[in-house]
Amino acid sequence: MNSFRVRHRMDLSLPRRVESEMLDNLAAEDPRARRSRDDLRRIQRAMATLPIMQHALDRGTSGFVPRTLLELGAGDGSLMLRLARRRASHWPDLRVTLLDRLNLVAPQTLDGMRKVGWTPRVETTDVFEWLAKRDETRWDVVVANLFVHHFSFDQLERLLVGIAARTRVFLCCEPRRSALALAGGHMIGLLGAGPVTRHDAVSSVHAGFRAQELSSIWPDQEDWVVKEYPAGLFSHCFLAVRKAQ
Repeated sequence: MNSFRVRHRMDLSLPRRVESEMLDNLAAEDPRARRSRDDLRRIQRAMATLPIMQHALDRGTSGFVPRTLLELGAGDGSLMLRLARRRASHWPDLRVTLLDRLNLVAPQTLDGMRKVGWTPRVETTDVFEWLAKRDETRWDVVVANLFVHHFSFDQLERLLVGIAARTRVFLCCEPRRSALALAGGHMIGLLGAGPVTRHDAVSSVHAGFRAQELSSIWPDQEDWVVKEYPAGLFSHCFLAVRKAQ
């Protein structure tokens, strides 16, 4: 049996499993958490997360220039700062909201966004508390990176309904649930990752996505152009763009 067939059979034997990740249960100032956040920045570069997101956002915003953007699960804001430095000339005067249950964004990160002409704001809240608010605010773009996979499908239905009601473009980049990605997760220590990241990398693959799993639960698809696809070696992307009214 050739390697493609073996890998395909292994992929099919990986049912989705959401489990607690170690980083989520550590205090923000715990040295293990700090190291894990450093690891994640290196991993994002190794996985080419920023170019993958830029390519998708180019497609999603091809007909307009966004003025507002929300990042869910923004963490320390470092990925958004890198995006700001790349996109500010094309997306001037963008207002950015960084939402996370912990405020991990350093003042210099916010200053970096301001220097390129973006206006950042940090919102510290749980995503489902945010969804429950009676808030008429709408964003041109909502993005998430390595965030959506933390939730069960029941929770995801609530999350995606709420996002669809609040934006015209939604992009998330998540772990791909595959034999190759699982092997990569087990080898993440080669990038110098610590024990928390080594554990969480494997857990995140098991909780990741494949095929059209997110598309199948996206609401009101007649009003949206939806694309779900593998990106790079280990990522899985979902892009939803509201059709012109």
